[in-house]
Amino acid sequence: MKEVAPRLQSNTKPFILLEKLTNKTKKNFEIVVSRYDEDISWCDNYKDFITVYNKGINDLSYDYISLENKGHLADTILRHIIKNYDNLSDVTFFTHGSFNYRNDQLIKQNSNEFNCFDFNKFITTDKNTLVYIKRKDLPHKNGTFYDYPDTMGNIYQRFFNKIYIPNFDWACGKWISVSRENIRKTPKTIYQEMLNFVLEDFQGKEPSQFIYRTRGIFIERLILSCFM
Repeated sequence: MKEVAPRLQSNTKPFILLEKLTNKTKKNFEIVVSRYDEDISWCDNYKDFITVYNKGINDLSYDYISLENKGHLADTILRHIIKNYDNLSDVTFFTHGSFNYRNDQLIKQNSNEFNCFDFNKFITTDKNTLVYIKRKDLPHKNGTFYDYPDTMGNIYQRFFNKIYIPNFDWACGKWISVSRENIRKTPKTIYQEMLNFVLEDFQGKEPSQFIYRTRGIFIERLILSCFM
């Protein structure tokens, strides 16, 4: 089994609101937060731009949309795209409820540190935006994750109806800022097929949280292909 990166105690202070969003609204830039029980005070200065999907306890001071705790971040991204496909913001920034809880996925503001991504790069309203933390270590076509009984090659072909060649990027951690134009490069039906995969029964029963998470890892590796 693949070794899981060590978790950190997340303590991210509110990010500074950038001047580039002056006179902008959520129609121009939207932060879609997938939250379970995390402290999301990091987005206090962006409250006019956030949409929170809450899968945990109802203890937020923000408005939120309640979701069942299924599918982890993958189903939040897919549901938001499917529901808003014809009414997307100019740019949508998809994010976890917390930052900096893994040593290999550090995101800070105005950062030039090695192995650390600059938060400011996600904040943009430019047409054709596609900002993500780049990875290229995709599995081979017969590879899988955590002994899931299907392969990357089969699942890719299910969505895209073509042979899987692992020579493309994927977005580490599913932090992605993406323009409406790039989201719409792929028909809504494909996003629905991805969501069906995440949520469908497993061996005749509702999936466990482990299976939901594993399927989410497949989507994490593949969803960037929808935006290119």
